[in-house]
Amino acid sequence: MKTQYLQRMLIGLGLTMALAVPWASAMNYYVVTSSQQPSPTPPWTNWGWAHTNLIEVVAAARADDTVYVTNNATYWLTNQITVSYAITVRSWGPGGILDPTNTILNGNYPNTTNRHFTLNKYGATVAGFTLTKGCDNWARGGSILLQNGIVTNCTIVSNYAFAAYPYGGGGVHMQDSSGGVWNCTINGNIASNAGGGIGINSGGPWRIANCLISGNSAIVQGCGIWASSPTAGTVISNCWVVSNYVGGNGGAGIYLKGECHNSFIMGNTCDPANWGEGGGIRMQNGSLIRNCLIANNIAKYAGGIATYDVTSIQNCTIVSNYASDGWGGIYVARTNVAAKIENTIIWGNSASGSGATYSNWIISANVGAVSTFSNCCTSPNIYNAYGNLTDVNTITNDPRLVSVTDFRLQSSSPCINAGVNRAWMEGGWDVYGNRRIDNFRRTVDVGAYEYLSKGTVFGFQ
Repeated sequence: MKTQYLQRMLIGLGLTMALAVPWASAMNYYVVTSSQQPSPTPPWTNWGWAHTNLIEVVAAARADDTVYVTNNATYWLTNQITVSYAITVRSWGPGGILDPTNTILNGNYPNTTNRHFTLNKYGATVAGFTLTKGCDNWARGGSILLQNGIVTNCTIVSNYAFAAYPYGGGGVHMQDSSGGVWNCTINGNIASNAGGGIGINSGGPWRIANCLISGNSAIVQGCGIWASSPTAGTVISNCWVVSNYVGGNGGAGIYLKGECHNSFIMGNTCDPANWGEGGGIRMQNGSLIRNCLIANNIAKYAGGIATYDVTSIQNCTIVSNYASDGWGGIYVARTNVAAKIENTIIWGNSASGSGATYSNWIISANVGAVSTFSNCCTSPNIYNAYGNLTDVNTITNDPRLVSVTDFRLQSSSPCINAGVNRAWMEGGWDVYGNRRIDNFRRTVDVGAYEYLSKGTVFGFQ
């Protein structure tokens, strides 16, 4: 291992060396705290030689290497860690498992103003840390600037991003290329512009999956996730986006240009004293949401969803949202474009102010195009200002949800077997992971949940 280290040092100096030892394709490096290792010894390739400076170890690593960081420790950073090779930087817990709870990287804000990581190489991976007290004064990721790579199994908490549009991301900012954030908790981060939890402003495709995004705040828009300008597809799936707060322009849960599947968007708030649309989601051109629960969100307009341009809502449950000045459930707006809403429950939403008369459902304010509304369940107070709404197979009876906090269907619900089947449903899942098309009824239910009948299973021999 010392020979391999010497080879790399010489190559870094532009020199070569003929050795009889074969070149290793990958190396493992180890990092501990200074109290655990008073005399770190290069090349830091076992626990006995472990380094105490994570920045230096990452700088020494090359493609396919792994950097292991011991748990039960807090590492204080004085600068960001730049990952420019396809390496893995990960925690090491008991038996080698990831241990984000007990492996903490502290950016030391406000004493210093640096984020934790910049990742800019395909295959670069950061896994299994708590990342806290990071800061970036250009608002491109208080904790992580993700230009290319993967962040997984991390807790990203109490980080800060301060600057102006078009940047954002109190926790993570994504730009330039592609990658994703998987299996992470992103909580209590702050952005002075957009994307309190996650901000995306270019590049793609980006994937955000199996994440809890909660308690974040932003001044302008898109508090939980702000994805307004990716150049290729952004897909959010199997996430909980809850209790985020935005002061201004809307999308307290998600400001979306892309797709959102099988997710819970609940309890998010756009400050009702300011102009804000879409307490749950504000959808931009070409966006799709499918199999999602949008509940208990608040905004000035459109407590649940505000949709602009050509968008699609499929098999969602939009309930118990509130708007302080009108249209508690959905607001469709824009000239010469149309929305398509199908197999969706829009029920029990409310509003005050100028739009209180049409509190639950939708104001179709778009001119010159026809929005379609099919196989949905809603109360009948629909406002269709321009006569450009196609309304097919509407269910106006109570959908009979289990309770005000449990939005699954009761056995007597008129929404059971009342949807229209689509190709994506074969092999697809509802918001709880149940099959959308089962082997018995073969017709999809309306809303985000498939009803599971109770019965007896018989076995034969």
